[in-house]
Amino acid sequence: MDPVDAEEALTYAVSREMVAIYLIVLIGILLQLVSPRLFLPISRFSTVGRLFGTVFTVVGFVATFVGSVALLYKLVADAVTRA
Repeated sequence: MDPVDAEEALTYAVSREMVAIYLIVLIGILLQLVSPRLFLPISRFSTVGRLFGTVFTVVGFVATFVGSVALLYKLVADAVTRA
């Protein structure tokens, strides 16, 4: 396997595809953190607030999981292609 210099590694890390995956993971994490606090304070519609909070938390978890799997897949696929 060929050694990779720092410039090539940084170029790969900030490529368009990698940034898209990073954004998916970041949005998923933010949804998980923000949604329970955003929707629970609704006092009149507590059931609706809990429902929205739960839905957004689940969507955040799924986005984080899918983004993590995509990141791992891309790293492995690119490593195999390079080798």
